[in-house]
Amino acid sequence: MSFVPVVDISADPGVVGPELDEVCRTAGFFQVTGHGVPDGVAELAWTTATRFFDLPLEDKLSVARPAPDYPYGYIPLAGESLSQSIAGAAPPDLKEVFNAGPPAPPSRPFADPGEAWAYSPSLWPAALPELRAAWTAYYDAMRDLGNRLMSLFARGLGLPAGFFAGQTGQAANALRAINYPARDEAPLPGQFRAGAHTDYGTLTILRQDAVGGLEVLGPGDRWVSVEPVPGAFVVNIGDRWRSTLHRVVDPAAAAARRQSMPYFQNANWSAAVSCLPTCLQPGEKPRYEPVLAGPHLMGKFRRSVSL
Repeated sequence: MSFVPVVDISADPGVVGPELDEVCRTAGFFQVTGHGVPDGVAELAWTTATRFFDLPLEDKLSVARPAPDYPYGYIPLAGESLSQSIAGAAPPDLKEVFNAGPPAPPSRPFADPGEAWAYSPSLWPAALPELRAAWTAYYDAMRDLGNRLMSLFARGLGLPAGFFAGQTGQAANALRAINYPARDEAPLPGQFRAGAHTDYGTLTILRQDAVGGLEVLGPGDRWVSVEPVPGAFVVNIGDRWRSTLHRVVDPAAAAARRQSMPYFQNANWSAAVSCLPTCLQPGEKPRYEPVLAGPHLMGKFRRSVSL
C-alpha cells in the first residue's frame, strides 16, 4: 500500500472505518473516491476561485482582511507563513489565498468573543458576485462529506457511528482557495510555496490540480509526494489524531501555476479534546491533557499570519 493510500468510501462502512483508523494512526493522509460530491458543485467552486485570482489586484484587495488576524478574505502573495504556526520565524509562503467561513452564524449566543471571531463575516468581491453562491453550495457539500468521514472514523475507533456529531455539529468550518503563481525567480533559502505545517482542526478535505508539489512527511523523515488522483479528494487529519507535517514545494516544472482548495472541518468551539475511551487500556492514563478546540485553533491561526 502507498504511504498515502486511495480509499473508496462507498464500500461497507464496517470495513472502511477500521481501514481509515489504521491510515490515520500511521500516515494521517489518504485520498478518497466514492465520496458522492456532485461534479458540477465542485467544478463551479473551482472555476470561480480561478476567476477570482485572475481579477485585477485592486478587486482582490477590496476583500483583503481588515486586520492581519481576521480569519476571512484575501491574503496577497507572501502574506502568510504556515511554518510559523509550529516553528517560529520562517520566510513567507509563495501563494495568495482567499478564505471564507460559515454561510451563517448560529442561532444561539456565542460562547465567548473567540467564537464570535470564528464566525466573522466572509468578504465577497463585488467584481465576482457569483462566487458566494458557488462557494456556499461547495461548503455544504464539504460539510456533508466531512460528517460522513467523522462517522467512519468513529466506527474505526470502536465507537457509535454518531459519536462525533455532538462535538462537531456546531463548528465554524472554513473554505480556502490557494493560488501558487508561476514564477521566474528562485525562492529565498528555506522558502516554499507552503511551508511545513500541520492542520489545526478535525480534518481537511483538499481538491488539487494535476501540477503537483504537495508532500507529506513519511517514514524515516522522508518527504513523500501526494500524486494527484483524478476525481479524488485528499484528506488529512488535523491536531486531533496523528496530524502529519506537510508542505507544498515547486514541482518539476517550477514555473507552473498551481491551485488547490482545502476545506477545514473543526470541532465545536467549546468542545474539550481529550483521549477517547476506546484508546485507553485498563489502568492506562492519557498522554496529553485535554484542550479546548476553539482556542487551540485560534492560537495556531494567529501564529501563521504575517503581523
